[in-house]
Amino acid sequence: MPAMRPEGDEPPADDESAEPEDQDASGESEAPEPDPPDPEAPESETPESEAPEYTVYDKTGEEKRKQSAPEPRKPKQARAEEGKPEYKVYKSRPGLRDRFGKPDMAKLRRERGGGGAGGGGLRDRLSGAGGGRKWLRWVLVGIAAWLLLSFVAFAISAQNQKGKLDDSAKDALQGGPDLLAGQNILILGGDRRGDRQQNASGTEGQGPPRADTIMVLHASLTSFRKLSIPRDTFAAIPDCGSQRINASLACNTTSPDGNPASTIATVENFLGIPIHHLVIIDFDGFADLINTLGGVKVDVPGNENVSAKCEQRDVVVAGDVDGGKKQGGVSLGLPAGETTLEGDKALAFARIRKNECDPGEDDTDRAARQQSVLNGIKGRLTDPLRLPYNFVKGPWIGWNAPKAFISDMGAFTLPQLAIAGVFGGSGDTNVLKPSGSGPGGSLFISQGDCRRAVEELTGGEPDDDPECSP
Repeated sequence: MPAMRPEGDEPPADDESAEPEDQDASGESEAPEPDPPDPEAPESETPESEAPEYTVYDKTGEEKRKQSAPEPRKPKQARAEEGKPEYKVYKSRPGLRDRFGKPDMAKLRRERGGGGAGGGGLRDRLSGAGGGRKWLRWVLVGIAAWLLLSFVAFAISAQNQKGKLDDSAKDALQGGPDLLAGQNILILGGDRRGDRQQNASGTEGQGPPRADTIMVLHASLTSFRKLSIPRDTFAAIPDCGSQRINASLACNTTSPDGNPASTIATVENFLGIPIHHLVIIDFDGFADLINTLGGVKVDVPGNENVSAKCEQRDVVVAGDVDGGKKQGGVSLGLPAGETTLEGDKALAFARIRKNECDPGEDDTDRAARQQSVLNGIKGRLTDPLRLPYNFVKGPWIGWNAPKAFISDMGAFTLPQLAIAGVFGGSGDTNVLKPSGSGPGGSLFISQGDCRRAVEELTGGEPDDDPECSP
């Protein structure tokens, strides 16, 4: 870099013989000591016009140019007084390059391997506050995704089943109010086990099904009550005369699915209440749902009237369904007390007509067993100890649950029924009690008994006077 000297100074001569002034005997020069500063003297200020000039020389010593000394930087206060704006410099946030730049390999080794002087590694990081929050966040995301998958499976399956319901049955329903207003839901289980019936021509053949199960649910946010109507109850069936109420499903039809619209009208007149929704149980899907839940717990009541044969076997409920085990069906024998039943046996427990251990049982005992199975399903779904199992099985439960029945309720109405089942009170069994016998061994229900049962079911008086047994 070229040297700079004040103007007027000559370049130094190469005369080594010149002796500096004021040298002492040792040959060292004595520099005069500077005078001490006077504290009272004002500081000297160099005006801009008297700023010293410098002469710039090149390497050969020749003068290159003259240059004024740079103006000294003024303090912030002076610049502010001159009206010049002040600026502050801020550091920007790290960009993508800073965040995803070249990794620190030593840091990665410590995190993954736990090596180095820091020790701990990934384990320590996860146990810390930041790592713990990140781990928890991923766990919550996984739980939400699994629940969403369960609901999607439920919604698709429910919509598929909704399309299987006959249009005449949909037209016979009153439409559904929301869950806050309360909904009356008719549950039907058709008898399609191949019983030999007479068709219209008088010859034996496979006729339309009769109702094995007739039950009404009243579901709301504050109640979830059930009322079973025995299948042998004597009732007036529109267009088919007065007979056992289970024949309403086979009225004016030759369809293997029956005529649900006839049963809807019959039950509405019988109880004096509107039916908003319909559920037809599919026995095969019903058994699959119970198996997916890991079985259901049912409480088999004791019976002092059991036969000697059953007493020796220590069972209180026994019988065959679909021809029994020898014909590919189910043979049942259950002791008193709580027991867990798989799908086929739970279905047989609900459907068995004649209890070999007590021939004196009637259809009201059968209806009570059906409600016991429904309560067992509800218990499996709402038991806090079963929540981990139900969570893991969520997509399978969501897929199989709607396949257990055919209904007018789809993906957005069925969850209301599930919510009512969880929060809507107890699962007490309520069966219409007959007050006498009707024609052909049917059961007679008085109007007073009907009215009291409806008030207990809905929490209020029936909309219309119930016809009950004519």
